[in-house]
Amino acid sequence: MAGNHGRILLVEDDPTLAGLMVDLLLAEDYEVDGPYASVSDGMAALASQFPDGAVVDLHRPSQGASLLKDDLEAYAIPFLDGEENGTGALERRLLPWLRHMHH
Repeated sequence: MAGNHGRILLVEDDPTLAGLMVDLLLAEDYEVDGPYASVSDGMAALASQFPDGAVVDLHRPSQGASLLKDDLEAYAIPFLDGEENGTGALERRLLPWLRHMHH
């Protein structure tokens, strides 16, 4: 069932943070595609159905992460990158980013 605000692809390799983000997204009435713990799983999900937005937060180094982000940019899918301003702040940035995405 789709949430009223759309579907968010979640690629997060920390199970604790993934659970927190899923709860936040569901509470804000988003459908969550994921969480996926690997870039390859996230890319497969993206290929099967484009989301309305994405959250990419990988703590383990992965060369494929840039490919996933490039694909999101190429298809003009807004995404929140956990690497941009440090992953510790991602939970605090998630809800403001979602609200901004709708304006």
